[in-house]
Amino acid sequence: MKKNITKSVVGAVKEVDKTVSQVERGMESVIEPMQKTVFTRFPILFTLLVTFGVVITLLALERIVVEFTYIYERPFLMLSIGLGLLTLTGTLYKKLG
Repeated sequence: MKKNITKSVVGAVKEVDKTVSQVERGMESVIEPMQKTVFTRFPILFTLLVTFGVVITLLALERIVVEFTYIYERPFLMLSIGLGLLTLTGTLYKKLG
């Protein structure tokens, strides 16, 4: 009796898995073209927005550094801090990746 119940449960799970897989494939075929069309229709707009975001962020970081006169007056300290942060994030990326 336990064997029959196990077979029934396994069959039901396989059927549910098959149905879920079919639904996933169907949803991906519907959603994927919609996701691609926004960027493919406006590539210049998105490129300009990303460029603007990067530039404004770098400008803000520069203004923050200018506020700290101790760091601003010592370019080698700025370079050391920058390289240290890059090394730290690279090491972290390797460990997590």
